[in-house]
Amino acid sequence: MAKLILQRKAARASTNQKGFTLLEVFIAIVLLTVGLLGTAALTTGVVRGNLSGKNMTVATAIAQSCFEENRRVGYSSAGSVPAGGTNNCVTGTSTVTSGSLTFSRTLTVDTSVSNVKTLSVTVTWSEGAAGSKSITLKTVLAAS
Repeated sequence: MAKLILQRKAARASTNQKGFTLLEVFIAIVLLTVGLLGTAALTTGVVRGNLSGKNMTVATAIAQSCFEENRRVGYSSAGSVPAGGTNNCVTGTSTVTSGSLTFSRTLTVDTSVSNVKTLSVTVTWSEGAAGSKSITLKTVLAAS
């Protein structure tokens, strides 16, 4: 009989042990919170990186279009407006707007080597808290 009572108490004790303790729940919540905060920080960094990459692509396109415009007008008119024509990218600084962002484009022409013009375009923009960013591209035009 005593053996039967002990078996019943053991059975009752094992059936009463269902669920989690308060400490286990608290530890699970803390681990989940740390994981979610890490994911949120990573997501923010990825979004900033994508924006920076987009701005760099737009700045490169602005510089390339300046080079193409000066190749179009030819060696003799590079950096200036040809007689009776147009040039949308002349020596000096101008602003270019793309979307809600304003870029500053500066073209310089180096003629220190005879029959060669080195065109240098610097494009600058601001990324808010990340500060001011810029790229510089160069190309060479030769006299034909």
